[in-house]
Amino acid sequence: MSPLYALVAVAQAQDVDHHVNQARLFVKKQWYEDAEAELEKAVRLDEGKADYDAWWLLAQVRYELLDAEGAAEAARRATELTRDPDQALEAQQLADWIDGTFGVVVIEAPYEAMTSRIQLERDSLLMDPDLKRFVDQMALGWTKPQPLPVRAALPAGDYLIQGYSVTVEPGLKETTLDLPMSALGSTGFAALQVTRAEVGLGAGLYIGERTEGLGPSMEMQIGVTQPLKGMLAGLVLDYSLRSYSVEGFGPVRHPATWTLGARVGKELMVSGPLAVRPMVGYRYGYLPGVPFECVEGAQVSCTPPGTLQVEPDVLVYAVGRAHIPFVEVSVDWRRAGRTTATGLGVRLVVDQAFGAVESPAEAQIQESGDTIEYTTDDPGWTTTGFRMMANFSHAF
Repeated sequence: MSPLYALVAVAQAQDVDHHVNQARLFVKKQWYEDAEAELEKAVRLDEGKADYDAWWLLAQVRYELLDAEGAAEAARRATELTRDPDQALEAQQLADWIDGTFGVVVIEAPYEAMTSRIQLERDSLLMDPDLKRFVDQMALGWTKPQPLPVRAALPAGDYLIQGYSVTVEPGLKETTLDLPMSALGSTGFAALQVTRAEVGLGAGLYIGERTEGLGPSMEMQIGVTQPLKGMLAGLVLDYSLRSYSVEGFGPVRHPATWTLGARVGKELMVSGPLAVRPMVGYRYGYLPGVPFECVEGAQVSCTPPGTLQVEPDVLVYAVGRAHIPFVEVSVDWRRAGRTTATGLGVRLVVDQAFGAVESPAEAQIQESGDTIEYTTDDPGWTTTGFRMMANFSHAF
């Protein structure tokens, strides 16, 4: 061996050690992509091509990065590079396990250079928690746009990919799935959405001169949401545990707090399992505790508070019928970003209520229990409401 060649070999060995040590540091910090980059540099060097430590660590890092096929390849290479029987056995066992557990799926697009989010869902039972984690992390990564074709090793079994059934066979056997244009992009994502039942629970508050006596309320909502040509549409039924203050008497709870409505919007995948869903809608229903100041004469005549020139003889708290346009934004979390999974989220809603009370109408005096009939020439009112609810959803 020439002196120059020996110097080059020593220098390369030092470089390999440097890359491997740097990769180990990155692994401790779980910076697996950086660790893989260092190890790829190491195994490209002449000395690194024959370095067991570099290849064995690369096998483990590739598995953490969900590249099971590449991990098996690196593990088999490591087996060939060591004379230690325990090291050889460990590397061979990993390679054999991957080979017997995983298969390869290739997802093809109709044209080159296409990208699309891909929905992956296991369609058969998977007992191993580590393999479940592997599938969930793969599904989570595919919620970001992927350049097609995609080649991936998955635990053997049945899957739904963009709603299409595919069976992955063990032995790292390759299965190809050709997706049509209708399964890609926003069109494909919209096609995967399904009808969802939703339940919301939270708190609400109306702010306005005509509703200043209303206290904060507990809000409950039942809804059904249906995908419709890339949009979402649904019906909602709301009930509020609402009370209002009666001067000189205290808080009064009224059962007439139902509203029924509809809403439309769109779901936007943001990152991983998170989706933002802006919607607009309309509800119609009842709102109690709308105050009026009244004077007695031939009949009881009422006006909004602050408009009488004399002291009122009686205060009336009417039940208003309200038209309520609203806007809402929901942030939902669904396991691995799946559109079909059970989800949890938070919803913020702004209501703008426009209402009116009946006239003539009857009211009950709290102190005596007597009923009076009253009229008003100004039955209309408006108020702004805010609601925040925890949201639970599940696909049919």
